[in-house]
Amino acid sequence: AVLAGYLHMLPYICPEMEAPQREAIESLEKIPLVYANVALRNWRAFEEAGFHRIYSPQALFESVALDFPVSMGGVKFSRTPDDPIIAHLQYVPAEPGLTEREQHRAGRAKLYQMTFEDFETAIVEQMTGMLGPFGFDAERDIAGITVNRWPHGYAYEYNELYDDWSWSPENGPHLTARRPIGRMAVANSDSSALAYVHGAIDAADRAVNELLAL
Repeated sequence: AVLAGYLHMLPYICPEMEAPQREAIESLEKIPLVYANVALRNWRAFEEAGFHRIYSPQALFESVALDFPVSMGGVKFSRTPDDPIIAHLQYVPAEPGLTEREQHRAGRAKLYQMTFEDFETAIVEQMTGMLGPFGFDAERDIAGITVNRWPHGYAYEYNELYDDWSWSPENGPHLTARRPIGRMAVANSDSSALAYVHGAIDAADRAVNELLAL
């Protein structure tokens, strides 16, 4: 079998796990993340402002960006400022003054307490502040909002500010955390200490080959 899921569940699935492996798993703290998508009836205000992406380090959402101009099959990208488009917003909860792991835990707790209305209010206020001077009207221009929140979003990646400087995807506690248990191998991006899809693919390849070597 291959466990290809949230690695923190493994000690509960395998309570017989040895202490060093359990401690290694507990050190891999998931990164909370929020992606919001705002359906706009047009993007004339972005055109007037002359921007397609705007950063706001002190706002709830760190960035607001227009969708990439990609066409697939019969779906064509938004070609003129009068066409509808999706704006993508990103929020990574953080608490200054804490270590990275502590910030992830605090951010996760914050996400659990926030409502859709909290995000909606922040989006309207932020986009109005950015684009209002260029003709943006939230009530008129926003057709819909979706908020995708992942309290356990990205896999933990080592940070030289808080972790041993020698740790990397090739060296670190995740190597102990992903040790096979009997005839079960461990995959998922957690086990690669790499948050992106190629980390998960590499983990799957490794896990299957570990089983073939039994």
